[in-house]
Amino acid sequence: MPRPLVSVLINNYNYARFLGAAIDSVLMQDYPLIEIVVVDDGSTDESREVIAAYSDRIVPVLKANGGQGSAFNAGVAASSGEILCFLDADDVFHAHKVARIAEVFSKDGLRAKPAMVHHFMALMSPDTGIDGIPHGRTHASPLNLCAFAQRYRFIWNEAGPTSALCVNRRLADRIFPIPEAGVRISADDFVIGGASLLGELHSLQEIMAGYRIHGSNNWFGAEPPKSDAFLAIYQDYLNAKLIELGEPPAISFKDSIYAWNLLLTDKNWPGLFTHMLKLSARHHDAYTMRFVYHTLMKIAQMAKRSIFDNAASVPLHRARAERAGQISG
Repeated sequence: MPRPLVSVLINNYNYARFLGAAIDSVLMQDYPLIEIVVVDDGSTDESREVIAAYSDRIVPVLKANGGQGSAFNAGVAASSGEILCFLDADDVFHAHKVARIAEVFSKDGLRAKPAMVHHFMALMSPDTGIDGIPHGRTHASPLNLCAFAQRYRFIWNEAGPTSALCVNRRLADRIFPIPEAGVRISADDFVIGGASLLGELHSLQEIMAGYRIHGSNNWFGAEPPKSDAFLAIYQDYLNAKLIELGEPPAISFKDSIYAWNLLLTDKNWPGLFTHMLKLSARHHDAYTMRFVYHTLMKIAQMAKRSIFDNAASVPLHRARAERAGQISG
């Protein structure tokens, strides 16, 4: 079987200072059949000058600003490869990544199935470059979450960041287009969620890219809860994909275990305990009990921190009161 053409889709918004390194990391791949599609989402910095400097070595897609969802859609529409690899403009690929991904897709008939392959990335700091600390997720392969979604009414994100994601055209045709309105960031959620329902996920415990940590990249290690508006768009998208499979719509994040973290963050204790009791009675299985246990452990840790913080603040309050003459020493 001839080797497949691989399209690398670079999405960029105001990352001119990193974009050249991202493009160069693809140009230096040791795989001969690569198409580089660079989507600039209405940047206002020097990004378009950087793109112009590469001339016909890349396929430029210059569009008005519409957010990451629209950038993903534009990149997929402009690409022609059998395999699509996503790359954020502030990340880089390791030299053997594309060859390795093409090899994986060529095994066990994977090119004939709708499939995603994802891998670990190495954390990169501005000062030291690639540090080698792995970042990503792994799971038993192949993985499909359709039955899980029908039972538990949600799905987790089971893959790594954007630059770790690779899909074949069979799967991309099922996933795209993804929603654009309200999806200015976190568009990779839709790619991973759609793949989890519509195809097979395969994880590799290999580091094949660098994930850059920098001042304007605030997501690593502290991603905030998704907004209600975003969850509603994501939920509608996933339910539409279930209907395409001939399955009934099942996703309801606020009626699932997924809601426990949201309630925990809000410290909505009555709502959380009511929710936990309801789902425990509904499922009463090892999976649900495991999350009951982990949630109770989180509550205990929060209580312990609160007690410690309150105890530590007593001497400070006393000192302030003494200085104000409110109590005697």
